[in-house]
Amino acid sequence: MAAGVREAVLGEAPAAVPELPPLPRRTVRYPATTAVGPVEAQAARTPDAPALVLAGGGTVSYRELNASANRLARALAARGARPGTVVGLGPARRPAELLTTLLAVVKSGAAYLPLDPADTPGRRERLLAENAPVCVLGEGVPGALDGLETAGELPTDPPRALTPQHLLCVGYGPGGRPTAVRLTHAEADRRVRELQADHPLGPGDRVLHLGLPLWEYLWPLRTGAAVVLADPWQEGEVGALVRELGVTAVRVAPGALLGG
Repeated sequence: MAAGVREAVLGEAPAAVPELPPLPRRTVRYPATTAVGPVEAQAARTPDAPALVLAGGGTVSYRELNASANRLARALAARGARPGTVVGLGPARRPAELLTTLLAVVKSGAAYLPLDPADTPGRRERLLAENAPVCVLGEGVPGALDGLETAGELPTDPPRALTPQHLLCVGYGPGGRPTAVRLTHAEADRRVRELQADHPLGPGDRVLHLGLPLWEYLWPLRTGAAVVLADPWQEGEVGALVRELGVTAVRVAPGALLGG
């Protein structure tokens, strides 16, 4: 990894060394807010700053990302997406589309349900039956919509009766009988604030995410940093992305490092 690039790795902490005292418990309390409100506030503060850096070096500004997500959020709301509902979210061929869709779902107030095209039909059917999404977006998942018409929608932030206690995400572990892990806006907000306290990001940072849950992409976007999106269909190594796209921080799960 290039010199000067910060790295934060998810995973369990190594076993404590017996002779060292335990780390103090975190005592900071953060006022609860939604995960999307700070992103919209950042877009209003720095509309022309880069929010996304694409493979090849192109950028998407905060204004462009926010407007695209707002139009899609309004189209989703017309289909019933609102606080207390769920939208299924499959993969997208272009990373920018997936991040725009993620942001749109959250802006609508709905929680997103990640769907893996590689899941067995029986498992996928259980997930869909248990959560009853108002619609499914993305590719490779049976029943997913082939896009939504957004040309006539307003680009402004949509209204929503969203609270920190509403769900942001409904996730499931791999294999076997799925058990839901339900993440609220308040919990996601707390986690990203703790990440920000330990690994501060800000304007000028370019953050590469590898092998992480989708909601973590909201962290850089609330700080004025840019998310670097690698092309999943093009092979490459992290060092090359760091050099070519000006990455200043890497957020990576251990499995992404260990994978071949």
